Amino acid sequence: MSKSTKNTKCQILTAALEVVRRAGSPALTLDAVAEEAGLSKGGLLYNFPSKDALIRGMVEFLAGKFEAEIAAARENSGGAASPTLAAMVDVTEGWLSEQRDVARAILPATADKPDLRQPFIDVKLRLRAAILKETSQLGAAWVIWTSLEGLHFSEAHCVSTLTDEDRTAVFEELRGRLKELNQ
Repeated sequence: MSKSTKNTKCQILTAALEVVRRAGSPALTLDAVAEEAGLSKGGLLYNFPSKDALIRGMVEFLAGKFEAEIAAARENSGGAASPTLAAMVDVTEGWLSEQRDVARAILPATADKPDLRQPFIDVKLRLRAAILKETSQLGAAWVIWTSLEGLHFSEAHCVSTLTDEDRTAVFEELRGRLKELNQ
C-alpha cells in the first residue's frame, strides 16, 4: 500500500469515527463519511468498497490504536509483575473517558456481524498470551482483566451506573491489586 493510499484510508477512518462520535452509528453512511473526509463517494468506495469493509477498517484501526497504546504504556509500567496488565489498566482508563462514544456507536454496527469484531479479539488473544508469560498468578490477573472488560462493556452498552468518582476508585483498586501480583 502506498503512503498516499495509507494516508487516505487513515483520513477516511478518522472521518468515519468522527461521524459515529458525533451522531452515533445510525449516521454512519458512506455519503456522510465521504463528506466528512472531504472525498467523493467514489473515492471512499475505492478504499472501502462497502459499509462492512468500512466498519471492519474502523475496528482494525481502533484495535491497532489500542494495541499500540498498550505497547507504549507497557514500556512505562515501572517494574509491574505483569507489564501488559498494568498497561491495560492505564489505557482502558483513558479509553473509557476518551473513546466511550465510539465504543457505544460501534457496538450496534457490529452486533449482527460478529466477524467484524475479529480484529479486537485478535488483539485480546495477543494480550492474553503476553500476560500468561508475565505472571503465574493467573486468577488475580484474570480478575483484573475481567474487571476491565466489565467496565468497558457496561459503558459500551450504556448500562453503567458508576459515577466518575466510582470509576476512579475502581481503577485505584485495580492498581492496588496489580501491586499485589508483585508480592
